[in-house]
Amino acid sequence: MLTHICIDPTDQYGEAEVVVVFKKSDGAIRLITVTDTGHHDILPDLEEVQRQDLLHEIAEAFRGPARLRAQESAC
Repeated sequence: MLTHICIDPTDQYGEAEVVVVFKKSDGAIRLITVTDTGHHDILPDLEEVQRQDLLHEIAEAFRGPARLRAQESAC
C-alpha cells in the first residue's frame, strides 16, 4: 500500500493535511484510510466529492507509471 499527504478535504481553509493510504491496481486508485491530525480515519465520513478530490490530488502527484512503480517498490 502507498501513502500520500493531501490537503484535508474537510478543512474549509485548506491549511490542514491528511495522510491517505491507498492502493493502485489496474490503473485505478482505491482509498484505504484517510487519517487526520487527530489520528482518526475520516474516510467513512467523507462525501463523494471529497473522495474524488483526494483521488485527483493523488493521481496528479503520481502522474506516470514509472514514478508510481518507484514509489511502490520503496514500500
